[in-house]
Amino acid sequence: MDYKKGFNIKPEKILNTGRVIFTNGTNEILPNQIACEAYGYTYNSATGTCDAFKYNTTVARKFDNILNNTSGGSTESGTKDTILNGQENTTKGDNYNNIINGQKQELAQGVKNSIILSGKYGIAENQGEVVIGGGGFNEALGMSQTSFIQQSGNTTDATQTALLTQYLPLTYIQKVKNSVIGFEANIIGVNTGIGEGTTGHYGYVQVKGAVKFGNSLESQYSQATTHIVSAGQSGINITAVMKDITATSFGVAVTGLDETYIQWTADIKLFRNNIEQTF
Repeated sequence: MDYKKGFNIKPEKILNTGRVIFTNGTNEILPNQIACEAYGYTYNSATGTCDAFKYNTTVARKFDNILNNTSGGSTESGTKDTILNGQENTTKGDNYNNIINGQKQELAQGVKNSIILSGKYGIAENQGEVVIGGGGFNEALGMSQTSFIQQSGNTTDATQTALLTQYLPLTYIQKVKNSVIGFEANIIGVNTGIGEGTTGHYGYVQVKGAVKFGNSLESQYSQATTHIVSAGQSGINITAVMKDITATSFGVAVTGLDETYIQWTADIKLFRNNIEQTF
């Protein structure tokens, strides 16, 4: 679209909500009422936005929830390619490529590529998580459950580095208030041959323990590390630990070797006991 006479901005795109975004040729901007109406759109003075059409939440919800099998529950807006099998299962929205089996289980908002395999009252709160619901004492979600999570990452030196859930930027395991979570993590680091060392040399450690999260998500860890494969033969010396990564998340942190490019994977099993009382 060309610039209208007397204006140095023009429409660039229309969002699925109907909002029109303008551009000055370099940056995206929101137009004032005069510019909006000059291009034939409707200005919403209540929101200060330029609209191409009125957003219908009912219609949008139907279109956003596509390619789902929801015979076993209900989905909220933005759920796609998801199967619900059982009774009273729910997704909280923006959920893609998931499966829920069982009863009264839930996918937290934004969780993708996850499976709740069986049981009752399980909740998936992490990307790519596999959950078995433990019944929740027939009271609430996530009070008792087992889950499996994959983390991975790379190091080029001996700086401690947090691994990423599903190798997604800044994505770790979510803490749970007033809970004790047991964990078993199998961590493998493989020398890729970039930098120092020999391609294919590797280290393998197991970290087992538990963490208690209080009502303010403060943490207390008890854990032990076993080196299954270390220096000697084809092994390299690596270390790993389960720890807080942010105020609201935790996960595996690894330490590699100076000037050595190591590719890491962590297979993590979590055992969750979450109580209603506060710590």
